[in-house]
Amino acid sequence: MLIGAFSDIHSNLEALTTVLDFFKRAGVQRLLCCGDLVGYGPDPHLCIELVRLARSLVVAGNHDYGVAGRTSINQFNQLAVAALHWTRHQLSESEITYLRNLPLMADFGQIHLVHSAPSAPAYWDYIHTLEDAEEEMGAFTSDICLIGHTHIPMVVEKISGKPARLIGDNVFPLRLEAKYLINVGSVGQPRDHDPRACCLIIDLDKHQAAFHRLNYDYPYTQQKITAAGLPEYLSKRLDKGI
Repeated sequence: MLIGAFSDIHSNLEALTTVLDFFKRAGVQRLLCCGDLVGYGPDPHLCIELVRLARSLVVAGNHDYGVAGRTSINQFNQLAVAALHWTRHQLSESEITYLRNLPLMADFGQIHLVHSAPSAPAYWDYIHTLEDAEEEMGAFTSDICLIGHTHIPMVVEKISGKPARLIGDNVFPLRLEAKYLINVGSVGQPRDHDPRACCLIIDLDKHQAAFHRLNYDYPYTQQKITAAGLPEYLSKRLDKGI
């Protein structure tokens, strides 16, 4: 079975359609989304609609809850606050209710889904380092925990009795004796200096996973951000991957 995992769409329709089309061509059978469907970008309505139509299993991101009023807007920087206010005015009440009702955590078999740190998902803590990740390994019992939030892909493997280790390969085995904490990167706003959309495919039969980077029409997305009156930096950052 092939699992398509993705996160941090941030209302970027061009990136999302590219990833969903790629999953379809690859024969992915189940979609798992680690949250932040909205925020920053120009197409929140259509991004929510596409994720729902794809029957994705989705957990809430901080921007989803921020738009829905479940997370204080004081936790966001000025750019994010401007985008959240704008986004709220684009969405119907039923779409805001959908975001409000997203769970903080979900499970699909031995895969655990959460947007931020699994030990305290409502606090929206970031996992940036190997040390951060190793501290979180005891917070889930599943074989794999998928996260987002930093917009930077990362894989940490932990075998009992051994120190956790970072895996730097784009394609990597999922060892039966190990646990994994995997940041699936960002579809709509990568921050690892690579502007291409990022996603992950997990092959449960082969016990293997692979990151994929996909080109999309970000100049068009940039034009739409500017036309919507959103902060200009939200446009400029897309081609730099920051």
